[in-house]
Amino acid sequence: MSLVLFEVRDNVALITLNNPDKRNMLTMEVCRQIVDYVAQAEQHPEVKALIVTGTGRAFCAGGQLTDLTPNQEILEAIYSGFLSIANCSIPTIAAINGPAVGAGFNMAVGCDVRIVTEQARFEPRFFGLGLHPGGGNTWMLRQLVNWNTAAGMLLFSQSLSGREAVEKGLAWKCVEADKLVEEAFAFTVNIRDLPKELLLRTKQTLRQAGGTNSHKEILDVETREQIWSINQPYARDSIAAMIDKISSK
Repeated sequence: MSLVLFEVRDNVALITLNNPDKRNMLTMEVCRQIVDYVAQAEQHPEVKALIVTGTGRAFCAGGQLTDLTPNQEILEAIYSGFLSIANCSIPTIAAINGPAVGAGFNMAVGCDVRIVTEQARFEPRFFGLGLHPGGGNTWMLRQLVNWNTAAGMLLFSQSLSGREAVEKGLAWKCVEADKLVEEAFAFTVNIRDLPKELLLRTKQTLRQAGGTNSHKEILDVETREQIWSINQPYARDSIAAMIDKISSK
């Protein structure tokens, strides 16, 4: 049985963590497979988005406790799986079917968008093991939610259900469990026909805009990228079609 499943359909890559008996734990081998599949998705010319989900009752229970050592190389190997998703150049969706714990929580917040079920649960669990948050969790969480929510989760070890995550802006929407992956695929429908380069450039700009940049700095970046897009055949055809549509009314 493969511990990680990978498929491409409808211009979308789907990574499924497939070790339900171990709650989809991030072993070293699982992390290596995730890194490889993320690279395949990025390099595939037709793939416009990446979805990650889990089988069984858990999204991902995090790393193996036996791998938690003060060895930086081992920690970085554990981080590699979820960081490959967090650093993915194409848009990413976490389809969260159950608890996302520790490194699994990192994987969830590392995605661009989260779609959840009632059974989903965001559980940092760092303090339960006497650990400082790792893997860039503090930065990723602060990009997504306000101080009150981030502090509640990381400083007071509070978890959130799927519905609570939606209410606090950590997730996009809560859906029925048996429709989770279907809903995640449906979420990509508006971008499937777009040029991949346009998506890559827009995500890169969105990341830059999330830093300490001034409005003027991001305005300059956006203007440069918008001029690039106007010069592309897709934009020229789309604009011309819209002009024709308006003029025919």
